[in-house]
Amino acid sequence: MSQVLLLDTNVWSHLLLAEPTQRARVQTRLRELAALYPGATRATSRICIAEALVGARRLADAQARRNAEAALQAEFANPNLLIVEITDKVAGSDEQVFDTAAALRGDALRTAALQGGTSAGADGGRLKLPDAIVAASCLAFSPPAVLVTENVADFRWTTPGSAGVTVAGLTVEKL
Repeated sequence: MSQVLLLDTNVWSHLLLAEPTQRARVQTRLRELAALYPGATRATSRICIAEALVGARRLADAQARRNAEAALQAEFANPNLLIVEITDKVAGSDEQVFDTAAALRGDALRTAALQGGTSAGADGGRLKLPDAIVAASCLAFSPPAVLVTENVADFRWTTPGSAGVTVAGLTVEKL
């Protein structure tokens, strides 16, 4: 399989729900990534779909809510978009995405506790389970998908003596 770009929740939110200036910035960045990874396929995790739909469904205005949800549903129905289910097998493993996510989260918590570093998380805290599911979704591809996210810090942490590592050694591209 060609390279896969797995789009995190914030990409979908900015691409479909943001104001025009931010939407244009995201579209430009996605074009840059398409040039950097020619022939790459777009993918997302089922957890990203759920999170994006929450963003649409929390809108106060009923018409805006319907429009936002319809735009998201249309994008997620695109037959060229690969959707990773949490029950999909991880490449080269008998484990499923949710098993791998639990392992990633457990490893991050244990490593941070043992080494005194900070595990991934925008607040300097721990790798959150939804982010672990997104990371595990990237690992479902061989080679692993490139994660495209605005929240790079959610997937990177430092330990004593390291400049920073990403969850499971993933390639993470800033939105």
